[in-house]
Amino acid sequence: MEIRIRTVLGNFEIDLLRRLDTGFTATAVLQVVGGTDGFTLREVPVSPPVRKRYDLTEGVTEGGRPWDLYALAIADDQPAGFMATTYQRWNGRQVVNELHVAPAYRRRGAARELIGIAQVTARENAAREIWLETQNVNVAAVRAYRRLGFTLTGIDTTRYPPPYADEVALFMSAAVADRTR
Repeated sequence: MEIRIRTVLGNFEIDLLRRLDTGFTATAVLQVVGGTDGFTLREVPVSPPVRKRYDLTEGVTEGGRPWDLYALAIADDQPAGFMATTYQRWNGRQVVNELHVAPAYRRRGAARELIGIAQVTARENAAREIWLETQNVNVAAVRAYRRLGFTLTGIDTTRYPPPYADEVALFMSAAVADRTR
């Protein structure tokens, strides 16, 4: 399988983006266990499974959303993944605003390719880190981000409104790779 990345989101890519399956099913969640001076995450099974799907085209117009870069991964002539990223100059962060990989292409390199684009962009911007947010209900994403070099840097237990108020925002970051490696 060859993965190609398109970094310009035009009308044709928006059509592809509409076809990208962003759904996931989780049979476990990461439960936040608070302590006096911190917290830990504990994986616990859930029944029924948690199912979520994201609409990436909501608000996307020809002018796009206010992100600096859009990258669409194509494999087998199908949309395999999508990433949007923005540079925050004030804190030197390259923020991954969206990262989704279709179920058929998970664990096949699409996320690695997309994060590679974020790494290149971060180096171009002289960013100090790549930062992203996910949720405690997306255990598979947390595992994938850890394999890609991300570490947990914080949580927010009150970030999401109903009907997602029981979800916890997990913030993760990775160092910007040295371009000489």
